[in-house]
Order: sequence, then C-alpha cells, then structure tokens
Amino acid sequence: MKRIPALVAWLVIAAAPRAPAGSGGRDGEVRAVSVLPASSSVDVVIDLRGAVEVQDFTLPDPARLVLDLQGARLAAPAVLYDGQNRGGVKNVRYAQFRPDVVRLVIDLDVLKSYRIEKRDGQVRVQIGSERTAFAAWTSQAAALAAAPAAAPARRGGEAARVAAPAPDAAHGDVRSAG
Repeated sequence: MKRIPALVAWLVIAAAPRAPAGSGGRDGEVRAVSVLPASSSVDVVIDLRGAVEVQDFTLPDPARLVLDLQGARLAAPAVLYDGQNRGGVKNVRYAQFRPDVVRLVIDLDVLKSYRIEKRDGQVRVQIGSERTAFAAWTSQAAALAAAPAAAPARRGGEAARVAAPAPDAAHGDVRSAG
C-alpha cells in the first residue's frame, strides 16, 4: 500500500507540462527576414528576439537552402517574397514548421557556398555571389506596402478626408475634393 502514493507522485511528475523537445527552453522570436546586398555575397538576415538554435541543410533539385530555427516562434509578418532574383536568391519563404521551430527556405538559382553567423539579435546567412547590385528586400517593408489603408482619423465626429484632385467632366480641368 505504501507504493500507491509513490506511483501517484511519479504519474504527476510524468504528466507535468514540459518544454517541447529540442527547444532547450528557448524563447526565440523571428521578427523579420531581409535579403541584402553585401560585398561578394547576398545576405539573408533573420532578425530575432531571444535565443534560437540553427540547423541547416541543402536540397539539390531545385537548389534550396533550408534553415530550422529551433526554439523560435514566428512573429514576422506573413508576406510573400516579390520574386526578384537577388544575387541568385530566387525566393524566400518562412513559416512556423512546428510549435518550437520556424523554417526558412531560400530558393537559389544554383547551390552556392554559404556561411551562417549568429549575432546578437540576428542570424545572418552569407551566400556567395558575384551579383550583388540589387535592391534590398525585407518582410517589414513588404508588410507595410501590402497592409490595407488605415482607417481615417476622426476629429469631432467627422472623418478626415484626403482625396486626389479629380478632373471635372464638364470643363476638363482639375478640382480639389471638398
């Protein structure tokens, strides 16, 4: 009979909630993803808050570099890459792969050498490229551009209106809305 309390205590401990396997108690948060030109490389920068562990691998056909950010949750805006080839980076996509893993997939024109650096608040993937003259892309700017127009500000119960001048059909001239 003395074994029953010990068995109950063991069951309580075994059933207690734990951190997900592989998370190591991490509290990482992926805040933004950017593709930036650098000298002799294309840098894919992942802005973070907290700590994560990075695992990477490549896939040959089509050429892809995959990063799993373990101990992370996705806080970055869910936006689509614009499809512009930036130094051989053809596409970037990311999602919450598992509850404690954010997966980032970088589609490449061909497999290239790369280097991963963990810095304070960032994971930087440097992908070798001779083509580095391109405009940067970031999920933050893309999210702002894709966001619907904010609701008009209200003062004194009336909505503020801003309108572009419209042509007057009868006179062919431009008049202000008002």
